[in-house]
Amino acid sequence: MNASFVSSLSEGRAVYILYFPTSFKIHAVVVNPFRNKELSTSFLEKQFRDACQALGSVPGDLTFHVDYQTTIDAGSKYVQRMLLEYRQQHPGPVIAVIECPKLQDIKASVKALDDFPCVTLPCNARDNSYQALGWQATAGRTSMQRCAASTQWFNERISLSRYAHVPLGNFELDWLLFTADVFFSRALRDQQQVLWISDDGIPDLGGTYEGDTCFADEVIQPALTYPGAYRKVSVELKIHHLAVNSLLKSSQVDEMDGGSIGSFGNDMVPGPHATETDFDDPSLCLPAFQVLKQLIQRCISDAVSSGNVFADAILQHLYRWLCSPQSKLHDPALHRLLHNSVFRDLFEWIELEPLHYWHSLLFMDQYNFGGIQAKTLDADCADCDNDIDIISSWNIAECLPKATQDHFVLIASEFLYIPWKYMREEVAKRATIRDDTSCTPSITVMAAENLEGQVIGYLCDQISNYFAEKLLKIVSDILHHFKGKSKFDSDERSRESDPHTHKGDAALEFIKHICAVLALDQNVQHDILRMRKNLLKLVRVKEFAPEAQFQDPCASFTLPNVICSYCNDCRDLDLCRDSTLQGQEWRCAVPQCGQPYHREQMENALLQVVRQRERLYHLQDLVCLRCRQVKAAHLSEQCSCGGSFRCKEESSHFLSKMRVFLNVAVSQKFELLQDCVQWILEVR
Repeated sequence: MNASFVSSLSEGRAVYILYFPTSFKIHAVVVNPFRNKELSTSFLEKQFRDACQALGSVPGDLTFHVDYQTTIDAGSKYVQRMLLEYRQQHPGPVIAVIECPKLQDIKASVKALDDFPCVTLPCNARDNSYQALGWQATAGRTSMQRCAASTQWFNERISLSRYAHVPLGNFELDWLLFTADVFFSRALRDQQQVLWISDDGIPDLGGTYEGDTCFADEVIQPALTYPGAYRKVSVELKIHHLAVNSLLKSSQVDEMDGGSIGSFGNDMVPGPHATETDFDDPSLCLPAFQVLKQLIQRCISDAVSSGNVFADAILQHLYRWLCSPQSKLHDPALHRLLHNSVFRDLFEWIELEPLHYWHSLLFMDQYNFGGIQAKTLDADCADCDNDIDIISSWNIAECLPKATQDHFVLIASEFLYIPWKYMREEVAKRATIRDDTSCTPSITVMAAENLEGQVIGYLCDQISNYFAEKLLKIVSDILHHFKGKSKFDSDERSRESDPHTHKGDAALEFIKHICAVLALDQNVQHDILRMRKNLLKLVRVKEFAPEAQFQDPCASFTLPNVICSYCNDCRDLDLCRDSTLQGQEWRCAVPQCGQPYHREQMENALLQVVRQRERLYHLQDLVCLRCRQVKAAHLSEQCSCGGSFRCKEESSHFLSKMRVFLNVAVSQKFELLQDCVQWILEVR
């Protein structure tokens, strides 16, 4: 049998829940320094039944009991007494399922828990955030939801224990990483390979690697961006199982590229002359790569043939396990070897999930786009055609003065809506005159091409007659409003993020930003450039002057593979451009979770990146200015061709990247990161 213990604490207030499924009892202990009592047995019973029905289970006839205490110590003693009484009444085997924010503190105050084998359930930090008023009802509702879910979670954990052949109490909080480590270590042992288990994320290969990690290259997440105006239907897709597919199809992909990944397995065995930095050589982990491939094939077989949910979960989190330093078998070389195979062709296990549909899309990058989003048609909705949803997500607009941001969004939205509305009206007109049943495919294609050309011509006319006049008036108003101000008060991060960005007056910045967005449409780019030239004349700036050129004002950094400690969601965080990260509490983006990310872990990850980039900068190669060859001789002042040497990475580029980290450290109050980056900038 099992007993569930749920607790939450916040500023001298707490709620302890003891749930005994076999005894059909739930004891609630509320710690409240004041006299108000808001929880009742009927309220808890209703919340528990609602939670069970939401999970699809049938609640039994339970007995509820609520007791109030004034201090945390009194509440802990009451829980201690209840557990001892339960132990005397049920001397058989009992497992305690504990869900609480600080497990060690609970065990220290409730000594009776030492008499039970304990299994820890991940705790959501939101459960311990009590509001000033009405907190008892919120805590009681949440605790009943956790109790209702604990039985289902415990049964799933038993199934996982049977599948993984691991004792129930041995699983760590992140069971996915732990189970993957167990499976991989067993597979390596079966192939008579030595395990490189380590706690610091660096494989233990029998040597000393202090300082040698500076030679490891940073794994760069590739991003392909194709800016433009997509005025036909566009689909936003999410790709699943990319790492699994790359692992399974690695041999075929390499054969298509002229080689075979398995052909190096026998020739690349470490010999007596192997160096200590060989841990970063991807070729030396090819045998382990083959073992991992066989392991994943077995997981796929379990997931497909028997529908095993745990094997499917391991497949979904394969890439997270490979790149996580928390894994006992983390190997940067193995991660890099798979990463090099991910972005190739030949897909079989890839799953494409549609996220959004767009009628018209103006796209610059992931954080700068606008579009007319298509909605799912409802049979009962008669006004769907008139309900237009224009999405505006322009991060570059935040670098403009507040007074000009609305003008920017309005012009960009009209640039999307006006031609789309015209095209829809033309399609409706032609549909009323033309009989579609008599049209051949060639006639339909020709009509579509003619319509597209007609829309482009209409947009050109609108640029000359509507947008040009409107923008001239807006720029004139901005000049009048900001008269006498050579600089505008912008965001601090936009001022320091890119030293090459011209911080001119508000009108000039508005012209540069809005024209850069409108020029995304290649079909009308010539008309936009002509309009831009006329707008620049108002601010007395030449068309090809350096200060008239647009550059993205927000240099950024993306922290890859950030894991939620509660729901194990994995995502990349853009620390400067993601609007949800502007506050000092970063939370998981999954709506049902909202767990805050661990700030110390985030700061440590950023520190590792900064130190790694600093080491790579100081240890970089020298290249010849004339022949572009890397310097081979250590003491030569000139290249053999007579050219001079320079650093491969310019100091200005390195300093600009460090300023991005400094801005993040200042905005998020990462003191250790701020001290480290400031020291680097002062030294340089």
